[in-house]
Amino acid sequence: MIHLMAFMDIDIGLGRTIYTDNSFQISEELIWPMISAINNFIMECTNDEKGLETAVLEDIMLYLYSPLGDDNPLRFIFFTDIYDNIYYLKKKGQAIFELLSNYLSIEYFSPPEKVMQKAIEIAEFTQEFPTAKIFEKDFQNQIQEKISLLEEQKKVIFSQLFIGDIDGGVVFTLKNRTEIAEKSADELFANLLNTFKIDQDLWASSSLSVEENKRIKDYLSSGEEFREGWYINQLGMNSDFWLVGYFYYNTENEKEIREFLDWLASKIKNKLQQFLKPSPF
Repeated sequence: MIHLMAFMDIDIGLGRTIYTDNSFQISEELIWPMISAINNFIMECTNDEKGLETAVLEDIMLYLYSPLGDDNPLRFIFFTDIYDNIYYLKKKGQAIFELLSNYLSIEYFSPPEKVMQKAIEIAEFTQEFPTAKIFEKDFQNQIQEKISLLEEQKKVIFSQLFIGDIDGGVVFTLKNRTEIAEKSADELFANLLNTFKIDQDLWASSSLSVEENKRIKDYLSSGEEFREGWYINQLGMNSDFWLVGYFYYNTENEKEIREFLDWLASKIKNKLQQFLKPSPF
């Protein structure tokens, strides 16, 4: 979720705020020198002419978008949550730039009220996940029964299975085994979304180290060989939501695990479709 959005001339080190949700207090007198200093440090230390693109400040991500290309000093500045997807922020930034391009002046920034309202609508846009309407008791019981059966048969063990929101993090958890999870669900979701395109479904796997394989075998009291798996599936077109799975599975049962996850994603998509708020960009 965007907490602050601004535009800035990176060469002169001055900018203007477009939108803020007032969730954190920071003086504009500090923002521009801070960004300029980080940008100059990166350029001098790495010889990278693009300069600063992203930085993490505790639980806030700073992202710079260049709507006119890297050769132009204009940057859009985003302060967002760390799990926010960069591709999604670019889409928002480009839509807002197209609205405001004729009014982006450091000295005098005063776009027409209707234009500014539209820009703020894009910056604030989010979809709410209707948890109670999607995961009704009977449906949730059906899911848990299927998961339990797969796990009892030692075909798979889910470390994490959840619904992730592109600008809200984890919104609903089906499985979370902290004792075998190597990352929090929010961290996992952020890494997956910022590694792959947001409109790309994913099934990926990797072999385990000897130590990892022993740990999982001991956890399951099983002699089978396991692989590590990741699954991410966008829950409908123009949806903010993904089904995300992180698990260890018996290699002989890959087809069955994939079919279960695809079935689950399809069921949620069908239920979710009627509740999705249309995007303004």
